[in-house]
Amino acid sequence: MTELVGRLLVGGRLVPGALRVAQGKIESLALRDARAGDAELPIVAPGLVDLHIHGYGGCDPVEQLSGMARALALAGTTAFQPTLFPAEPTVLGGVCERSWKAAQALRGPVARAVGLHLEGPFVNPERAGALPRHDLAEPSLAALRAILGPATGDGRGVRTVTLAPELRGSAELVAELVRCGVRVSLGHSKATAEESRVAARAGASGATHLFNAMNGIHHREVGLAGFALIERALYAEIIGDLVHVGGEAIELALAARGPQGLALVSDALRGAGTGCDVFHSHGRDHLIDDGTAYYPPGPGRAERQLAGTAMGQLDMVRRLVKRGVVGLEEALAMAGETPARALGLEREIGVLAAGARADLIVLRGPGLELEDVLVGGESALRG
Repeated sequence: MTELVGRLLVGGRLVPGALRVAQGKIESLALRDARAGDAELPIVAPGLVDLHIHGYGGCDPVEQLSGMARALALAGTTAFQPTLFPAEPTVLGGVCERSWKAAQALRGPVARAVGLHLEGPFVNPERAGALPRHDLAEPSLAALRAILGPATGDGRGVRTVTLAPELRGSAELVAELVRCGVRVSLGHSKATAEESRVAARAGASGATHLFNAMNGIHHREVGLAGFALIERALYAEIIGDLVHVGGEAIELALAARGPQGLALVSDALRGAGTGCDVFHSHGRDHLIDDGTAYYPPGPGRAERQLAGTAMGQLDMVRRLVKRGVVGLEEALAMAGETPARALGLEREIGVLAAGARADLIVLRGPGLELEDVLVGGESALRG
């Protein structure tokens, strides 16, 4: 049995107390009233849950998922959705199958893959952003079936699909994905608010990297971004490097949705967590500048282009808190509790409660230094 004493993140608040871990689960919590000296106690919070991440630690979900999972655990993320770039549907289906087999083979105190996230291929080419346009596909049930594979079991592990609801054929895909138990997240889109509303009524439950790769808010047509700020059925991802989304826009989103409606995602690429300045991924060079990844200038592109980030979730929590954009309790909830609820896993992960998995992080000091990470009760840092 392991006992942790500190300020426990319970119900969105840091409360002094003790937590006991046994057999990979949280056995009990004992909270107490605040008293002098509590500020010196370490913070004990749920392990972070990343809904949108393409790589980390020099690894990606296609070739090196085990290395990615190990590196993520060492950085405080204990559960994640490996996120795949678009490809021709039959090809993408095969990639899903291989990646999910690798995910099921993960062992030890490493981040747990809780299902694959497909960022496309059914997105709007005019809002492709960093996604390769030549790998996008028109929405069709045949294309979707080529990706998902057999109708029984979860042999390909797809849990979330990002699509653009305004595209012809998307309505049928939303209905089929919901029928299959796959989350639909709206993104890389020029959708109007009404088109977004129709998709939400049909069962869509997410908005992919809010504000990015979608139309900006206009006072006569707020579009998908504006709709995600008012629609509680959608959990909105938000990237926290303060480059993809500025501090004021994050404050706006918090004022509209609160931390319960915003899931902090890294959108990290394989160069994240390596300390490198340049890396190569998916046939392209990437530059890293202060935690953000860019495509360098090249033919037809005079300036560098946003490609993703080189930061993990905990780095983003630190940055948001240090710059006064988000409070510590809110930032930790956005990185753990909210994404777990978005996945329907709030009784298992992202929460400090008796019976939940003992996926925990221990932070100390004003710099939020990572003192320990438990995954299923085992230490990823001390093992």
